Amino acid sequence: MKVLVTRPSPEGEELVNNLNKIGIPAWHFPLFDFYPSVSSISLSKKINELYQSKIILVFSKKSIYFTNLYLIKNNLEWPSNVKYYAIGKSTAFFLNNYIKKKFFFLKKKKIVKSC
Repeated sequence: MKVLVTRPSPEGEELVNNLNKIGIPAWHFPLFDFYPSVSSISLSKKINELYQSKIILVFSKKSIYFTNLYLIKNNLEWPSNVKYYAIGKSTAFFLNNYIKKKFFFLKKKKIVKSC
């Protein structure tokens, strides 16, 4: 039996390499990739909603990375008056690099909450 890794590159490829190194056969087949938006429906048209939000859910480090690029390019900062929730401990730590808020971790459910 082989493990099918659907995580986007380069993280998915890294995971497959690590699994193969320890003797667990694995394939990399990403279901999606992340790129900066070039569509007419982009963050620039949604920025007011971002700042009016009470809660922001974050699911990936890539979404944090590309949102942060947009904010820097437009001389904006992450909203400070919202509660951030990150799915996964590593995503929460990555988000913490940008918003500098204290996080609380639920040990059993792996959902991360920021105050």
